[in-house]
Amino acid sequence: MKIVGFILNKNNSKLLKTALNRVPDCIDEVFISDDNSTDDSEKTASLLNLKFFKNRYLSGYGGNVKNALYICFTEYEADYAVEIHGDGAQFHPNATIDAVKLINLEQPDLICGSRFIYFRENLKLGYPLIRMIPNLILSTIERILLKIPLSDFHQGFKIYSQKFFNNIDLEKLSDNYLLSFEVIIHSKMKNLKIKEVPVLCDYKAPHTSHKLFGKNSAFSYQLETFKVIYNYFNNIL
Repeated sequence: MKIVGFILNKNNSKLLKTALNRVPDCIDEVFISDDNSTDDSEKTASLLNLKFFKNRYLSGYGGNVKNALYICFTEYEADYAVEIHGDGAQFHPNATIDAVKLINLEQPDLICGSRFIYFRENLKLGYPLIRMIPNLILSTIERILLKIPLSDFHQGFKIYSQKFFNNIDLEKLSDNYLLSFEVIIHSKMKNLKIKEVPVLCDYKAPHTSHKLFGKNSAFSYQLETFKVIYNYFNNIL
């Protein structure tokens, strides 16, 4: 089994080394998928001996994920691809260790991290209540409505299988942050096996965060997820 990690980067040159240092040994290869950075990320990648691929899409988190998945499953011929964020890997990729155990047992098609399994540990790491409480409420509602066995629908750690890549039309998914939720919905639509593992998220160390309000904020993202749910139930996705 070949596991490839892709580091999503957008002007995180100073945090890339931290992200790379957090990658566990169970991940066989790692590369950077860069979303039009204007800092010296490419130079930093070279110093870290990391291959550096530029986002083929115009811009955005979702486009960068699609770009990285294409590279993982075509150029690297991965069996599973691990999403790692270039902001120092705020969502700790050590969760891959538990994921590998799960893969050996059940071979899931999409694995999501959950901050609520190690709830107390994540509170100690600074998980802010203003983010945690709405996410807990919304994730509970979505789990009941969608009948998907996840406790944390809105987090930044995912592992994608080759079967996921072969069955999901990535071009139908958004190029922005909404893709993070869409991959779950579309996996459900294709009857793919979705599982979750505990993940630690470090809010105290330097990182980047989705702002709460305004354009391209966590609030606007959540409004868009309601639209996705509506379209799902009306069979118009």
